[in-house]
Amino acid sequence: MLSIAKHIYPRVVWRDREKKLWNPIHKKALKNLPEERVRLRIMEALIQRGWSKHRISTEEAIGKIGDSSMRTDLICYSEQFDPKLLVECKAEYISISAKTAEQVARYNQKVGAPYLLMTNGIADFWYAINKESGKVKELHERPDFLDSREQLEHDFDHWKKRGFAGEKASPELRLWLEEILANIWLSNNNDKVQFLTFSNSPSDLDLNHYYRIVQISETRRLALTTLNTAFGGNRLVVILNKEGENKAVLEINLDVLFADKKGNSSVYSRKGIKTFDFSNYIDLESKTQADYLVKEIDHLFMEHVD
Repeated sequence: MLSIAKHIYPRVVWRDREKKLWNPIHKKALKNLPEERVRLRIMEALIQRGWSKHRISTEEAIGKIGDSSMRTDLICYSEQFDPKLLVECKAEYISISAKTAEQVARYNQKVGAPYLLMTNGIADFWYAINKESGKVKELHERPDFLDSREQLEHDFDHWKKRGFAGEKASPELRLWLEEILANIWLSNNNDKVQFLTFSNSPSDLDLNHYYRIVQISETRRLALTTLNTAFGGNRLVVILNKEGENKAVLEINLDVLFADKKGNSSVYSRKGIKTFDFSNYIDLESKTQADYLVKEIDHLFMEHVD
């Protein structure tokens, strides 16, 4: 079934100009690693559904197999502090397999939780353990204790904490970001959301982030995101991919754009760097739909790259 972490993104912080993940339970910055992103997303989903963060443990040592230590991803405890749910997290690009199930079952021999969850942040697999027989039953619905969900307010502060917006945004930009970000990241359309990692960037911007992948045609797609900089700035980034190869990167300095200054946008491609005024291509005052944004940006790529 779809993961409880759908539409949930981990919190990020900057440390010495490096983007890191923020663990709200231990209150510390962590390396931005694939499995850690999933664990933090699941953790936040559980907290949103009413689980106290004071009853969630991470990386708890539960013994050894040979010389290797066994550590759990998450254990959620009941109000009596008995193990209630054991969670095993895998990176988003890893499929949940029988091997994963064997690992969770082996760990649960030490933990003794009545419920198990295996997840990669995209799909969840739930199991219940019969207390008397010890038999494992796959669940086709989430356990009752996770039925309710706290309604979050997706305001500017929400997006800022997750690295999609920067604190230096003007009041006008903040309002625009609140609308466009909800449209991009909370949509239930069929567009894929994926964390993309880049070994280098055409500018000094850290491009590693979540992107909405929009299939324009069979051989053409765009990856779209907004992100903050180490100094609180705001950027809109779109990557053009044709026939499986990244052909160009569009970087828009939203702070400069909303200050009505020219030279706010650049396209980086093999043709070189082209700088221009993005306000000539898009109506920012009345258009805050992601589909409109994608359509106009694709036209821009056709003009400057194709």
